[in-house]
Amino acid sequence: MVAHKLLIKNDSVRVYCKSIFDKCDKDQDGFVSLEEFKEFVKSNEQAAAKNAEPLTPMIVNVYQRFDHNHDDKIDFEEFLDMLTNPGFMREFSNLASRYIKFLVVPVSRKTVRLRRMHTITGLYEEEIKCRPAAVGMLALSLLQIVFFYADVKDALTFRYDKRAEIWRYVTYMFVHTDEYHLYFNVVTQIAVGLPLEMVHGWRVLVIYCAGALGGSLFQSVIYPNENLVGGSAGVHSFFTAHVATVIMNWREISHPLAQLLLFGTFTLCDPVYRYVKFGNMGQVSYVSHLGGAVCGLLVGVNILRNLKETRAENIIWWISIFAYFGLMTTFIFLELLLPRDRDG
Repeated sequence: MVAHKLLIKNDSVRVYCKSIFDKCDKDQDGFVSLEEFKEFVKSNEQAAAKNAEPLTPMIVNVYQRFDHNHDDKIDFEEFLDMLTNPGFMREFSNLASRYIKFLVVPVSRKTVRLRRMHTITGLYEEEIKCRPAAVGMLALSLLQIVFFYADVKDALTFRYDKRAEIWRYVTYMFVHTDEYHLYFNVVTQIAVGLPLEMVHGWRVLVIYCAGALGGSLFQSVIYPNENLVGGSAGVHSFFTAHVATVIMNWREISHPLAQLLLFGTFTLCDPVYRYVKFGNMGQVSYVSHLGGAVCGLLVGVNILRNLKETRAENIIWWISIFAYFGLMTTFIFLELLLPRDRDG
């Protein structure tokens, strides 16, 4: 696996694992023998005296699996491969936790950070599964295609002169101006939304709808005399939902900074920059893209799965929920109170 190879090449991980290797290598000959391996594991077993016999076959099995050259001794590279191997961490999670949690090494901030990285990194990726229920993106896309060819545009479009028909604030996401507009959104939302759905399930559709609602409110309040069609606001909510899931699962994602830069840069360059530079230009509503992106981030923080909650993440959750409801309340009041014939 890519994550496994990157861990092995990481200098900090190698230094940390070398400290574990040196603990095992009692005679300091540069190799860990089977007896040294047994002694190390059992010395860190909370009930070694009771579990010595049942534990022995598992220790031997693990040792033999990672003794790649079958010379009855494990060198550092083999030992490193064992500690960073995802299969080993899954199948022998209790054994792995003994290495990390009960190992007597000098404790420092760096050591704690390395331990956390080694024991948690990649947990989010393991949650990406093809579930039978993960068909929301496909069903949504199919509905958009059906509605496009069924020619129900007039009934579903968000029209500024029909704001009283409140369903239009969301249903406009089902209709598009032309085939290019339709299929560009369909392909993008499947490509970006499906990976989210494989981890977060039904929550992804909620984010899409929240993005659509945010997009229509931003559009109607800021550009009150323009109509709106298309699922672009929902699509942009997926990009910031990825940012949200990185923020809330920072320690569980293999390369959080890379993902944050990827989706964060797209958000800054597309809805933010384009709205600041162009406003609403022609048939493209950049302000609705911006509204969808903002709602995708705030709602994503609130409802997407957080695999291992921390105090800081809990604070971020509360800030986001107050920010979202405060923002939506403000825009709804503006929508109700501002005159509808004002200039855009």
